[in-house]
Amino acid sequence: MEIIFSIRKALNRNLYVLLVLMGVFFLLTITGCSGREDSEDLIDEPADEQVTEHVELNGHIIEMELAVTPEQRERGLMGREKLAEDEGMLFVMPDEDPFPTELGFWMKDCLIPIDLIFISRDGFIDSIHEMQPPEPGTPDDELPVYYSNGPVQFAIELRGGLAAEIGLNVGDMIDLRKDYLLQLAE
Repeated sequence: MEIIFSIRKALNRNLYVLLVLMGVFFLLTITGCSGREDSEDLIDEPADEQVTEHVELNGHIIEMELAVTPEQRERGLMGREKLAEDEGMLFVMPDEDPFPTELGFWMKDCLIPIDLIFISRDGFIDSIHEMQPPEPGTPDDELPVYYSNGPVQFAIELRGGLAAEIGLNVGDMIDLRKDYLLQLAE
């Protein structure tokens, strides 16, 4: 009787272990597939995590996408079909030579009117440009370039016409978390 009880106990323990292992295998299989797919996505398409910053412009809070890498600054607002009233992009140039410097922006592959605001390292508006999208097919060498009036460290792009609507002017001070932003810039 004791032998039968020991065998039954061993079988129950083995059955329990087998069920636990099957459950673990099942869970690993399910999460393994989705995990592998996610891993491949990260390898094929590196994450370009978009960081934002809320900036007050003349009493209006604008959520700015930060363009802090060379790729983000080059891409800018290309291809955007709209930009909300409370959205924009803040370009942050790295805190190293040659910056601050005179900057020039163009409207390559931009589809919507954009206000471009150049800002000095000290936070003062250097210049404001109202940029219109180019005609489709305009060669790159014929695209107008919009320049700052002097050395700048930052640029903001907003929906076309918004700078005038909220009363921004050359010489106005824009309160930016400069130290934080400059640490992000590459």
